[in-house]
Amino acid sequence: MKGLRLPMWRKLQKTLSTTVPLLLLLGYFAVAICLLNRWDAMVAVTLVPIWLWAAAGALISLLCWIICRGLAPGVIFCLFLITGIGFSEEAVGIVRELVASLRKEPATVATEKVLSIVNVRCGGEEASLRKAAESDPEVLIVQEAPDKTILEAVADQLYGVERSVTLVGDKAILGRGEALAVIGDPGSTALHVRLKRPDGIVLDISNVDLPGCAPSLDMWQPAEWKRLIAARVENRRLVRTHLGEHPINRASIGRIIGGGFGTPPGDDVYRPLENSGMLDTYAEVGTGWGNTFPSDYPLLRLDQIWVSPNLVPLGSSTRLNTAGKNRIVVSEVKEPKG
Repeated sequence: MKGLRLPMWRKLQKTLSTTVPLLLLLGYFAVAICLLNRWDAMVAVTLVPIWLWAAAGALISLLCWIICRGLAPGVIFCLFLITGIGFSEEAVGIVRELVASLRKEPATVATEKVLSIVNVRCGGEEASLRKAAESDPEVLIVQEAPDKTILEAVADQLYGVERSVTLVGDKAILGRGEALAVIGDPGSTALHVRLKRPDGIVLDISNVDLPGCAPSLDMWQPAEWKRLIAARVENRRLVRTHLGEHPINRASIGRIIGGGFGTPPGDDVYRPLENSGMLDTYAEVGTGWGNTFPSDYPLLRLDQIWVSPNLVPLGSSTRLNTAGKNRIVVSEVKEPKG
């Protein structure tokens, strides 16, 4: 009996060592095509981060290699591993941090004007705002802001008499300078402020807080899948609308769009920003684990800071927000020449 079972097991091993890698390879190309094209109909596929797809494929192929051995499962495992490391922005951020720690960074040229931008979701708590202020931002973008008296107290601490505080609904923008124009209402998904800094530089700043369109355990259900498609279409429309509120008409005007986008990077919601030449500061120069939600064990980068090409990104990272659900985003850019 044992003699019969052994050939059957070997035959099953041989079958699995061929079919499993083949199915994984087909799945790899199918997901890759969806991620490249970002079709609305395939939103449930494209919302899943690349590192998660790569981790799942690597785990299955590794189990197949342990059970069946053979060359094919090992090759597929290496393919998923390389994809996870090379194309996942989380891995890229960690590699950047390691490289920066191993080599001495050149000193910043003294003539460069560095502008620090911080985005924080406060949940109405003063503690989150105070934590964000520790990064000494020149521009502070706030969602779910606390009372205006608290905002003004923090702005006084940061900017003194040069402070500018704009609060509409639960969104706020704090900065050094004078608010030349404000567009927003309590029910809007965005607040826009044109800020003139003491050095004459003009910044067009948008604080966005889009409805959630993030992956979840039930997103494979038809009703939830349909809701995610509708949410993506609406969020993309909102991004296009917000992008056009303050067009850049001079090289000296910097454009900043920060806040909660409700969607992980790479989704089609960001296509209008990409097509207009806007730069995702973390994707460009971010270091460390850049995900922001949930704060304690972040798996998704829902909070981001985008800037116009004339605001050259110099660095971007996240900070722990012990009083909030989302981590704080801190980015540094080079100011445009006046």
